[in-house]
Amino acid sequence: MTRTILALAAALAALPLAARADDSLDRHPDLLGRAYAPRYYEPRYRPQARQGLLLSLGAGGGSLYLSPEGPGRFGAADVDFRIGYGFSDQFQTFMEFNTDMGSNYYGDRIGSWSATLRGQLLLIGDRAGNGLNVNFGAGFGGLTYDPAVYGDRPYAPTGFALAGGLSYDARIAPNMALSPEFFFTWHEIPNFPGTPDDVSSIYGIRLNLLWYLH
Repeated sequence: MTRTILALAAALAALPLAARADDSLDRHPDLLGRAYAPRYYEPRYRPQARQGLLLSLGAGGGSLYLSPEGPGRFGAADVDFRIGYGFSDQFQTFMEFNTDMGSNYYGDRIGSWSATLRGQLLLIGDRAGNGLNVNFGAGFGGLTYDPAVYGDRPYAPTGFALAGGLSYDARIAPNMALSPEFFFTWHEIPNFPGTPDDVSSIYGIRLNLLWYLH
């Protein structure tokens, strides 16, 4: 009889503990799966394809116009360097250093250069980094002559510049793209007071190699 009473007392004492355990599992059902569920650690932040430090090298050619040389245009080789930052797939900003070199009808070598700050917008594209872009900006530019034609100086005074382009980025690696671009550049060539300023302009095609460093 005594053993029976002790067994009943032990069973009654165990009931609250079992109830607490069941209640804990009901409130936290994920505890059941913690022992065997596989753990995958996804990064909290993954940069977009066009986000990060931007570097670009480009080369091509175009049609150069210099008002001091008359109404005609002549061919010129184009070299371009850019450094900037991509804030997102939709917007990037960069500084561009560009030079165009050719020869006039007298055989004199002429260089037209510009340094501009630009913004670039994605018109249409995908998350992998392929897409059509437009860029536009302003800065300053000038001319170099060989031999010197501005008195004893081989260069012209620096003037205000505008530049822009339409390009298509084609990814060839996760952080690298080939980008053919139609570009144009225009800048003033200041003259002495009382003489109207001259202008330089060029349009053409170049192929850029871009890197986005996350």
